[in-house]
Amino acid sequence: MNMNIQDPQAHRMAQELAELTGQSLTDAVKMALQQALAKLKTSKPDPQPLPLVDRLNEIALRCAALPDYDNRSADEILGYDKHGLPS
Repeated sequence: MNMNIQDPQAHRMAQELAELTGQSLTDAVKMALQQALAKLKTSKPDPQPLPLVDRLNEIALRCAALPDYDNRSADEILGYDKHGLPS
């Protein structure tokens, strides 16, 4: 069975891999594919990642549970006086 690599960059990378490993082009491509498949088979991706809103809610809950070390109001932190003017 023949395989024709049409993408010039893919072909250059395959040739470089063959040169660096001292293998034939076929063996280098075969080795790279075997390694990529083994890596994909051993990694366990999250079957169903949580929607963004759920992930953000989890983050918000964790942040809300943190202790408040600064009991100043937001205006005091930003530097506004009781009239809403910069102090």
